Amino acid sequence: MHAESTPASTAALKAKTIASDEIVKISRTSVAELLQRTKIPLQSPIPVAQEEVERKTREGAKEWTKKGLDPARYARHFRTSVNIATYTYSHTPVEVQIFISLFTLLALCVDDLEVDSDALDSFGARLYTGKPQLDPALDCLVDVLGKTHDYYPPYAAKSIIVATIEFVDATLFDKESVGVQLHQAALPYVEYKRLRNSLGGAYGAFVWDKFSFPDIFSHIQPPLPGKLIMTLYTCRETFIWLNYSNDVLSFYKEELAGEKDNYVHDRALVTNKSISTVLTELVNELVESIERARSILKGEKEKEAWERLLAGYVAYHYTTPRYKLVELLEGEI
Repeated sequence: MHAESTPASTAALKAKTIASDEIVKISRTSVAELLQRTKIPLQSPIPVAQEEVERKTREGAKEWTKKGLDPARYARHFRTSVNIATYTYSHTPVEVQIFISLFTLLALCVDDLEVDSDALDSFGARLYTGKPQLDPALDCLVDVLGKTHDYYPPYAAKSIIVATIEFVDATLFDKESVGVQLHQAALPYVEYKRLRNSLGGAYGAFVWDKFSFPDIFSHIQPPLPGKLIMTLYTCRETFIWLNYSNDVLSFYKEELAGEKDNYVHDRALVTNKSISTVLTELVNELVESIERARSILKGEKEKEAWERLLAGYVAYHYTTPRYKLVELLEGEI
């Protein structure tokens, strides 16, 4: 950090640009270190339910044409949606995986920044009041959210819905703040932005469906004596894993695409650190978080779900072409 806090300039951002051979080196190193230190496998078997989930996802998406959603807006996201549902959440019932796949398909439509700003801005208010959304993708997303309580207990269901509203709001902010300079004292803002635009709250809650885990206290630290306040212990570790591991595992493909508006670059900029240093810090924080969760979770079922989440999320990134990890890691790990 500089002694004097000033807005981080575009020139400073460009200074973080790294050569292509260096991209390969630091990307490969960070991924390899993460997997080796956590003992998470790179590949997992093809999920048993994958074909069924894909078929049911396609069938469900066909219904969206009745609301005016053009299939061209989500067609390219089928593989990503099915993979994250079936690899990352393979421990959940098939119907839950289908729900996650359909949710992801629509979330990616929003994430593409193709939804009009007015539609994004009014999403929450229209959701609360039951009014039609101003974009068919958002209308379909509301329909999917309406089924959340079918698959998750009340606490988790509300977390999913709240995280979705925050994600839509953050997408609007990202859309309208392109080119805005970061202040070099703005690390808390960078962390806040990462939490809100990631849907980590939803994908973290997706782990604990009500059929497999009817007891909420099996994955949430028990409340203090005589109080209703609960410490969201392993839930927080799940958010850290989903967000930071994605930052590490997607860094290579984002660098190849020239994408600099992301958490790694933002954190490097406001902390005045190199990209490689930030990636090393993220790996260290991930290792610590995983160790905490492994020590907290009790019961074999919960521990198994956590380990399948870790391995499945890595396998999802490895098997999904958009992340280009096969290209990056072939013959190296």
